[in-house]
Amino acid sequence: MSEPLISISRKQALLFASFLVLYEFFTYIANDMIMPGMIEVVKSFNAPESTVATSLTIYILGGASLQLILGPISDAYGRRPLMLIGAGLFCFFTILIACSFSMNQFLTARFFQGIGLCFISVIGYATIQEIFDEMDAIRLIAFMANAAILAPLLGPLIGAIIIHYASWRIIFIMIAVGAVFALWGLAKYMPEPIGKTTTKGVIIPRVPFKPRFVFKNYKALFTDKTFCSSCIALGLIGIPCVSWIALGPIILISEGKLSVIQYGLWQLPVFGATIIGNWVLHRLTYKHSIKTIMYWGCFILAFGTSLMAILPYFYGNHYYYLLPGTIIYFFALSIMNAPLNRFCLYITHVSKGTVSAIVSLSVMVIGAIGIEFSNLFYKNHSNLNFGLYSSAIIALFLFFMSLAFWFDKKTDSSNSSAT
Repeated sequence: MSEPLISISRKQALLFASFLVLYEFFTYIANDMIMPGMIEVVKSFNAPESTVATSLTIYILGGASLQLILGPISDAYGRRPLMLIGAGLFCFFTILIACSFSMNQFLTARFFQGIGLCFISVIGYATIQEIFDEMDAIRLIAFMANAAILAPLLGPLIGAIIIHYASWRIIFIMIAVGAVFALWGLAKYMPEPIGKTTTKGVIIPRVPFKPRFVFKNYKALFTDKTFCSSCIALGLIGIPCVSWIALGPIILISEGKLSVIQYGLWQLPVFGATIIGNWVLHRLTYKHSIKTIMYWGCFILAFGTSLMAILPYFYGNHYYYLLPGTIIYFFALSIMNAPLNRFCLYITHVSKGTVSAIVSLSVMVIGAIGIEFSNLFYKNHSNLNFGLYSSAIIALFLFFMSLAFWFDKKTDSSNSSAT
């Protein structure tokens, strides 16, 4: 990996990335550790079973709540101070969840806890993209994803053990303590890229926070067909993932009659596939372009989600038949995610905080809507319906991805003709 593009040491850049992924880890595990215990949470508050998935929807909507305003503010006033404010808010509301005594209090605190998600991609990952070259950024993000994936990989199992021996409230107390440590690291090592000149002689601009400039940037994004198509595709690609996370306790515990420990163990091959996928992505970046990697990822995604529908259709409703396609899907998702995110960010010349805001908002809102629809499809506990739903979502993703590639090719052709 080459040196950072701004005047900071490679050691500081990597330590910042380490504490960023640690913070991201705690925002993810805040959901993954509690999922095996959500059945117990809803029972303790006498809430309906559907609240299990709704709790994740609320968390994601919290993560979408500040995106539109956060990006332009960070473009004007800097990434670092807002990142620290976001991490502090996450710590505070995590403690409030541990102190909740009704389902309404729990869900309200979950919404505000979810606000902490806003700052990861809009500010944290935008900073990574700004201070490293294209392939260096993709490789680093793939490596960081392997660390972050420990949350869904280990979270359900650790959460299940805690739930088995103690109260679910202990989970949030542990997360709050870890998040405070991550906040300390970010305060110590996070650089400020805004206003700096890169080693390539390019100034990372400070864009005034004025309605005229904000409107101009958003208008440029929403009228860019390539950006809009790829942004919608990025939101759609993760729906089967978040739906699996949301409905996993119902699929495996309520319907599959597994214990919370068994639930955690079955998540290991699912999320372990993402580690393998990120390793494969790292190798591919040395041999292929972003678009070539995405072409292969699209093919594997289609194959995996097709299996999610085909196996339950021919062999029955047992969760065994849902798992092979799900594992392949998670493998492909990890190959696609970083390149597609980079493609969205740099397909336009608009400042990256604003672009990240729209990208992150799309992922959050589309994901939240996707979870609620998957909740409706799985209302009768049909794994076939879940598989068909996932297949349909990826088919829609492939449509928008094809549009993005077509519009991008058309733009390149127009630019070539003009010159």
